[in-house]
Amino acid sequence: MRARDSALRSVATFYLLAFAVSWSIEIPQAAAARGLIHVQLPLAVGFLSPLAPILAAMVMSWREGGTTELKRLLGSFLIWRVAAGWYVVVVLGFPLLALVAVTLGFVAGGHRPDLNASYVHNLFPQFSRSLSPWLLFLPFLLFSIVTSVPEEAGWRGFALPRMQRSWGPFLASLVVGSLWGLWHLPLFFYPQAVQSGISFPLFFAGTVSTSILFTWVFNATGGSLLMVSILHSSFNAADVFLPLLPQVTGTTLQLLIYLVVISAVAIILVFIGRLRFDGDHLLTTPHEPPVFEE
Repeated sequence: MRARDSALRSVATFYLLAFAVSWSIEIPQAAAARGLIHVQLPLAVGFLSPLAPILAAMVMSWREGGTTELKRLLGSFLIWRVAAGWYVVVVLGFPLLALVAVTLGFVAGGHRPDLNASYVHNLFPQFSRSLSPWLLFLPFLLFSIVTSVPEEAGWRGFALPRMQRSWGPFLASLVVGSLWGLWHLPLFFYPQAVQSGISFPLFFAGTVSTSILFTWVFNATGGSLLMVSILHSSFNAADVFLPLLPQVTGTTLQLLIYLVVISAVAIILVFIGRLRFDGDHLLTTPHEPPVFEE
């Protein structure tokens, strides 16, 4: 009991550090972008914000167990030898769920879905509109994996296993998902961020329900941060390449249906008991990446 209380205190400190670093940068940036203050942060400082989760996780891992615990955290990114089916799940899972949502949304509206209508040109305005945006899918997926690594090191690498040991996978998923969503809050006030065009309650509900799917993959692959980083990337890609976002569709209908579809899958996973947690494995140092066959 004392060890679990200590682990939860470490998790609380981790979140305080991650939020403090990110918000101390993003809040002034958002205020400056809206003309509320006149502050120009150095470019290097801006890069620290998305790195806050991994930096906080590394600090707390070192504090808990020195080099051994730090190796356990970073070594989780090397767990790649899993059954091929898991690669299909993490690469195609969210895009397929998004396709279901897009189809249902356009069927409900009586219009045929346009799969070339996407947020891609908002992110890459130089990309020719005469070319299919899907040409950028693989480069975006690879780039997004890299940018997802700092978040996953914190949310799933450090916080989730410790919360699961105390609260179980379901409640831990809800808490991690809630704090994951809350961490993005300043971006909703930053005009250049994609989040600024989305309802925060809808986004928040999405991170909570999506967190359950992330926990499923994380636990089933032996705590592989590589797999959840790929999953995070494909989640981002679905939002960017399919007509889901209100900035593209002019309505929140598709995004709302997408949330319902994800929530339905999450509920099914919970009720059939697929969130099982092997605490002894996930909180020990992985010397040799295990092979998972299910």
